Amino acid sequence: MPVLVLGASGMIGRSVVSQLLANGHRVRIILRSSASISDEIINNPNLEILQAAVLDLSDDHLAGQVKDCTAVISCLGHNISFSGLFGQPRQLCTQAVRRVCHAIEKQPGHPTKFILISSVGVTGPEDTNQRTWFDRALLFVLRHTLPPHRDNETAAQFLHDHVGTRNRAIQWCCVRPDTLINAEISEYEITHSPLTGITSGRPTSRKNVAHFMVELFENAAIWQKWKFKMPVIMNASQ
Repeated sequence: MPVLVLGASGMIGRSVVSQLLANGHRVRIILRSSASISDEIINNPNLEILQAAVLDLSDDHLAGQVKDCTAVISCLGHNISFSGLFGQPRQLCTQAVRRVCHAIEKQPGHPTKFILISSVGVTGPEDTNQRTWFDRALLFVLRHTLPPHRDNETAAQFLHDHVGTRNRAIQWCCVRPDTLINAEISEYEITHSPLTGITSGRPTSRKNVAHFMVELFENAAIWQKWKFKMPVIMNASQ
């Protein structure tokens, strides 16, 4: 049964797809353009590609994409550019999460895993470490001035509040990376709450984030530990 990956053209999304294929999984991706995907991935017989914007798909077409999927891994995010930060769609992640979850709920069968990439700036319901007044003030400003931050918050909130923990069709996990960098897979740490401040984050390899998201899908023990939670990931301290 396939895994559906959203946002497969981004650095984390490409790494997720590459690791899934390397592990022998069937992968289905929806993306606007395949130009950023290597020929090695595109030509893999276990890969299905639908070239489209996920929000442009009809409900029936989206239902067809999630059909028979054991998991959906969403690596959707906003481009770091003026139009990406302030242009439309400002609620890309939230709308995609909402529509995909509704499509999953219409499918019969076992619960589907929904793994969402988020941000360490999103506050989780089980966070135990109190943020400083500076971080709280900064997040308040970001919430009201930077659409992608608000989008990350509302997408995670939808999973927690609306999908919840008793949904028969969906089990979810919201992964919150600390400060993202480009680096190879290395040792990393998973915690329930952020350990750093917003402006003093610990470097976190994008490939480590992808590795953890794949582990959530593949490893039953890891999934049982983190399902219905919002773990924070960061590179291991030196």
